Amino acid sequence: MTAAIENHRARLRAGEIYNGLWMMSTSPELAKIGSAAGFDYVCLDLQHGLVRPTDVLRLTDAVRASGDALVTARVAANRFTEIGALADAGVEAIIVPLVSSVEEARAAVAALDYPSRGRDRSWGPTAEIMHNAVQDTRDERPLLFVMIENEEGLSAVEDICAVPGIDGVYVGPSDLAFAVGALPGQHNEAHAEALVRIRTAADAAGVVPGIHCGDGEEAKLRKEQGFRFITSCGDLGAAGRAFREDLGAARS
Repeated sequence: MTAAIENHRARLRAGEIYNGLWMMSTSPELAKIGSAAGFDYVCLDLQHGLVRPTDVLRLTDAVRASGDALVTARVAANRFTEIGALADAGVEAIIVPLVSSVEEARAAVAALDYPSRGRDRSWGPTAEIMHNAVQDTRDERPLLFVMIENEEGLSAVEDICAVPGIDGVYVGPSDLAFAVGALPGQHNEAHAEALVRIRTAADAAGVVPGIHCGDGEEAKLRKEQGFRFITSCGDLGAAGRAFREDLGAARS
């Protein structure tokens, strides 16, 4: 798994654009379809989605079965045990929500430090045991993205981006809109300025600027704005659009 993680890390650091699928459902079939479609990453949402820790192994297996997408997950909260458990389960990139300060960013980093780095996290090769391929994975480190989505996080974004161990930041645009007094989905100058500030801070620190989008058209706009780790659609939203399109065609 180390080779796969480091390959993705090197590609992102070199400036590649990653387009991702956001999984709110627990459907391994949709995970396979998304990976086979060619998405660069597939993210399992344990915060606002229906995914729970018991779903992670079968969904990550489904993603890997049909492609080489970066297996990603958003943890429910910035909690030491939960972040480590995702890494133990073989997740290759972890997104941590609501990071509001340097101290919180450092806590997320520490949750991925094995004892070989002099930290407190215990070694639990859950995925390796499940696949009968146990090896010393203490030097493996998933990519770590911290979410900038509230007023405190925006105010500290330059310092957060500079925290060692952070690979990227990931914007939650709806919550960020609320934080600057705007409404999600509506153009607002303060929101636009906040996005520029976050992307500029990431670029200056040499970390990857990421953002959540609802569809491909929005993702294309964010790419033009300089974001490089871009959720391009979600499984439930995309399924709903496809259902309505086909039903509309049938009834027309």
